[in-house]
Amino acid sequence: MSYDPRRAASYWSGPRHERGDELGAVLSLGEPPSVNQAYDAWETGLLLSSLGPLESSTVLDLGAGVGRVSERLAPGAGRLLCADIAPGMLDRLGRRLAAAGIPTEAYDRVRHRADRLPYRNGALDVVVCLGLLEHLPDEARSAVLQEAARVLRPGGRLALVLNNSRSRFLEDPKDNPHRVGVQRENGYFCALLDERSLLREAAAWFDASSLGSNVFYSMQRHAARHLSDEDRASAAVGAFLAAAARWDLALRAREGLAAVAADHHLYLLRRR
Repeated sequence: MSYDPRRAASYWSGPRHERGDELGAVLSLGEPPSVNQAYDAWETGLLLSSLGPLESSTVLDLGAGVGRVSERLAPGAGRLLCADIAPGMLDRLGRRLAAAGIPTEAYDRVRHRADRLPYRNGALDVVVCLGLLEHLPDEARSAVLQEAARVLRPGGRLALVLNNSRSRFLEDPKDNPHRVGVQRENGYFCALLDERSLLREAAAWFDASSLGSNVFYSMQRHAARHLSDEDRASAAVGAFLAAAARWDLALRAREGLAAVAADHHLYLLRRR
């Protein structure tokens, strides 16, 4: 069965939200809230500290989901474009940003595919693409890189969070039995992408630098999988996860243990 973007849009609009956990819907569905809260703290914290001031920048949050990243980008960006293929996600994004007190004139909600960007060449300063590429097949991932290169000005930046194909933890099918690179009947697609291959492909347009990993968080998350559901959801385990995310932000490990134990790495790619 070939990949169908319409089925993906339908899945991310509705079924993904049936549990009522908005953060889990765009991160790790079914995990205790503290797991996703710690991950979000690491990812958005490292992203914002690495991007720096964005006052005069046109920023695209690609695969914006429920707006957890857009909410942090909106106050500082010159112009923010919040893009997603799923209309249900964009509806939730609007409600989230409104609840955060962000006026509608501070951002634009736009629905389009990540591999077909409706922007002119060199129109953007920053593209943020977090946790999206693992949910696209190979050909679409390649197109996303090409499109990002096209719409970014020289010197523009592409922020990518990629799952770690060398992770001993992510290789375990118990972590996500559907991370097999095949679209399910309900529209869900997830793959363990080869980040090294993807970065080699991106080298045609970008100079890439690794900003850090979530290795301490990952070790805590996977260790907690051996606990009971009650213990995994406890405040004590949540405190360990939060502390691990702070260590990841402080140390920004890239190699060594991070190469085989981190779930994700954050990269900043600069357009030549």
